[in-house]
Amino acid sequence: MKEKYDGLIDMEFAARGNYSYAKKTWRKGNSWISFRIPTTGEVPYYFLITTGGGYVAGETYREQIKVDDNAHAILTTQSPTYIYVCPHKEVTHQENEFQLGENAVLEFYQDEVIPYKGSYFRQATTVNMKKGAKLIFTDGLSSGWSPDQKPFQYGTIGLKTTINYDGQLVYNDHMLVDPESDPMQEIGYFEGKQNFNSVVIIDENITQKTVEELRDYLDQVETDVHYGISLLEKDGLVLRLLSESSFENHKLMWEFISYYREKILNYPALDLRKSDHLERERV
Repeated sequence: MKEKYDGLIDMEFAARGNYSYAKKTWRKGNSWISFRIPTTGEVPYYFLITTGGGYVAGETYREQIKVDDNAHAILTTQSPTYIYVCPHKEVTHQENEFQLGENAVLEFYQDEVIPYKGSYFRQATTVNMKKGAKLIFTDGLSSGWSPDQKPFQYGTIGLKTTINYDGQLVYNDHMLVDPESDPMQEIGYFEGKQNFNSVVIIDENITQKTVEELRDYLDQVETDVHYGISLLEKDGLVLRLLSESSFENHKLMWEFISYYREKILNYPALDLRKSDHLERERV
């Protein structure tokens, strides 16, 4: 009898004075957790790893992350999420569930999904945050991979993210595309581009002035990326990016994130220690 999850990660972070630490690091199946990676300051940082290098048809993965009151954690995927061909249209699933206590901070830097020709995928992320908590969350979707290098030859892909802050829904986004029927190159979809990424920041101190400050900063950066920053109805903002290059998207995303972390939150600079050479090769 098949177990429910082909890969499972369960982590909990707690605070001890000004220091945060991993209270639980549990994994099972095809999902692995790196050793703690050194960073500037005392914030625990880990890679989340899939041993097979990608997801196989019909698999289901789950990541459940809890950050207790006043704790701070940084997590990132080691590489993009590759979704291999699903020959019988079996849907591959990724479930993410995050819980943030009062004044907790979670930085979750998730690379984009790269679906292979004939793949089907659903990702559902649910975040519940208590008062004073902060979240930085990234995700994205590429035009995919196929033997003939033609874009958008995958099946239906859905990326759903729901965020509740202090008991109220503040963000509910569902990106659902089906290249077999959707005009992927037209306005409202990929608009002739190959790579989409987004950054969601939940922080009750964000205002329209914050958005304008970030826009002014990004306007000074030379880039061919098409991007936009929007203020949520309350407690946050979202950055959307479209371009031909995931590498260029990542560069601009990190300019944005670094400015927010260092200039607005006064956090020390962060080096994720990840190589973008693969993204360069896909440009």
